[in-house]
Amino acid sequence: MSYRNHIGGMVAGIITAGALLGGLGGCDTTAAPFGGRLDPAQPYPKVSVAPSLFEFVAFTEPTVTPGSGSSPLSVVTPCRSTQDGTTRVQYQYEWLDEAGRPVGESGWKYVVIPARQQVFLESNALSTTAKDWRLTVRPAG
Repeated sequence: MSYRNHIGGMVAGIITAGALLGGLGGCDTTAAPFGGRLDPAQPYPKVSVAPSLFEFVAFTEPTVTPGSGSSPLSVVTPCRSTQDGTTRVQYQYEWLDEAGRPVGESGWKYVVIPARQQVFLESNALSTTAKDWRLTVRPAG
């Protein structure tokens, strides 16, 4: 093999490799979408509170009355203010079926929690298909 053929083969190889690499790094119109990020809050909490209320309200074990026949699921969640002033909140229950799918919401309700006092956040499911629940609490106004 002559020197000229050897150099020509090397140049052809470099051009071929460059074309292949260029195709890999160019405009890829078949790029896959980003996969969803896993939620670190598993299992999802029954009671979630807005960050601004985290230090000011505390919850104790809820009383859950399962639905039976024509009676829907009912939940009462004790909530206490941990501060010296009154705390105004809104809360909403979300109702879930046995597979964890949403089947309704209670709508937002307003409550004033007196200083260092306990109130009871309560609601009944709107449907007898509700088998589980979640409660969200946020500041009012």
